[in-house]
Amino acid sequence: MRPSKRPSMVLLACVLGGAHLGCTHGHTRYAPRVVARGELTASYDDGFTLWAGGRKVAESYHYDGLERFVRCVPEAREHARQASQSGRSATTLSTLGVVLGVGSLGGLSGLYFHDENEAAMGAILGLGVAVAATAVVLGALSRPAKERAHGHALDAMNYYNDAVGSLGATCDDLTYPPPAGPEPPPPPATPPEAPGASPEFDAQPYPAAAPAAESPSAAGQVHVPAPLPPLR
Repeated sequence: MRPSKRPSMVLLACVLGGAHLGCTHGHTRYAPRVVARGELTASYDDGFTLWAGGRKVAESYHYDGLERFVRCVPEAREHARQASQSGRSATTLSTLGVVLGVGSLGGLSGLYFHDENEAAMGAILGLGVAVAATAVVLGALSRPAKERAHGHALDAMNYYNDAVGSLGATCDDLTYPPPAGPEPPPPPATPPEAPGASPEFDAQPYPAAAPAAESPSAAGQVHVPAPLPPLR
């Protein structure tokens, strides 16, 4: 007598249901409109995408094309290279985890030997559990690799924008456009303050010097010529 397939179907339904619940994702809803000519911006839809000039430059997890786009900024180029390496490692780990996770379901075939050979059933089920555990470990290792890829990509974007992108240039055309408006006038120069002087005192005008007053004797004195000598 063959065992009922109900347990395996219930288990498969639980696995599929859990996978469906774990696949929810978020996304950004607004894209900036005022950006410089070569400035990089990021959006998120179950993964980051980098844009510049209205076109897609790179996307997770590999971020192909980002290193070339930011190549003229050494710090940005290095972070872009590390983002690509971390993204490829994450993809490899995730792929192996999915393959082994699906393969582990083959261990349920051991239930076929439930009434015929319990040793074979245990061995097959144990092998399936081991494969499933390996898949879980690989999946867990892929998550930090994805986070490292995102972090390096955003660092590359920030380094590039600070040096080139936000100034209106690109690595293909390092021509910086002139400023959009005139430069502000310089502030008026202020004379240095004398040490110990009070600002209120310095602000008051000095009174004009009064004219010198004439002395009364000088004002009333009349000049009388000396008398002539007598004639002989």
